[in-house]
Amino acid sequence: SKISVVHCFYFRGGAELLFDGVKKHQVTLPCQPEPWDIRNLLKWIKQNLLKERPELFMQGESVRPGILVLINDADWELM
Repeated sequence: SKISVVHCFYFRGGAELLFDGVKKHQVTLPCQPEPWDIRNLLKWIKQNLLKERPELFMQGESVRPGILVLINDADWELM
């Protein structure tokens, strides 16, 4: 059996307004056959957490330019 892991997502700097004003989301991601990657994670966030104006958060399969994504306090563009 696969283990579910709880993840915390924080939205700040105005981005929280797209998520019903909620800055911190604690979620358990569903198990899936392939490992989670950023593309699948962003798609899941868009489908399950984002409440309005997806065009302000996403551009194609990534976040819009100007949105800083940190993973464990490190810029994901540098990983």
